[in-house]
Amino acid sequence: MRSPRFHLRAVFTGAAFFLLCIRAEADWVAVTKNPYPNELQGLKLYARYLAPLIPLQSERMQVVQVLGSNEDIDSKDWKVTVLYSCTDDSLSCTHGPRNDLVGSIEMFPKHRVSFLQIKMPLVFCRSVGGVSEINVACDIYSDDFGLEYWVVSGNSPSHKNGDLLMIRYGPTRDSPRKIRRN
Repeated sequence: MRSPRFHLRAVFTGAAFFLLCIRAEADWVAVTKNPYPNELQGLKLYARYLAPLIPLQSERMQVVQVLGSNEDIDSKDWKVTVLYSCTDDSLSCTHGPRNDLVGSIEMFPKHRVSFLQIKMPLVFCRSVGGVSEINVACDIYSDDFGLEYWVVSGNSPSHKNGDLLMIRYGPTRDSPRKIRRN
């Protein structure tokens, strides 16, 4: 039979390891700064789904590491579409193995998310746009960090006025539009 002193040492060693793991995770979270500080409460999706991907910096290979695929991703509540930047002609961009930079990431809610009662913070500018493929007009709320909320304006067969159509995580407004190549 082992002494109680041995068991106590094992408990302290286990607790110390546990605290070390928590500390390492906290350090990782602190180092991985969210490039989208204006995400709305209840829709803070970057850290949960996309970190550490950053448009015009992250490459296709990193998308596969983070999301598991470079195709559209379906989670329980969101459809994630990654759009890539390509400086070549469209035929070259769509064929063959490439490691293009992420241009933007779009997240589409699978369930209705109403913005009718949401007052957008002043850090967002409002513009008007739409998606012609589904004939939906939108109010687009964007900030300087590349975050956009596309909110349906007017009713359509597939969407109601005030519904969130998508959240787009794009490059910052002041980021150079020149594509970096290794």
